[in-house]
Amino acid sequence: MMSAEQFGTNLRATAAISIPNLVRGFLPLILILFQFLRSQNVFNSYVAGAWVTGIIIRVTGFIAALFVKESIGKDMDFTER
Repeated sequence: MMSAEQFGTNLRATAAISIPNLVRGFLPLILILFQFLRSQNVFNSYVAGAWVTGIIIRVTGFIAALFVKESIGKDMDFTER
């Protein structure tokens, strides 16, 4: 709900449907990352593997948010070709 509110009226439904599906779709990749980190000798505990996985996911999300183009002031009334 909160992520869908960030979009304009015509994109709100698409965002409300797509964002939860993307989160569900990335779960297997996150689990593979967690299992890979657990298989390394450095992270022998579940807690350490979970912390490192969480840090990697958060840093990736932060970097992605930095590179999102701002749409404030952009005319959203366009015609598709």
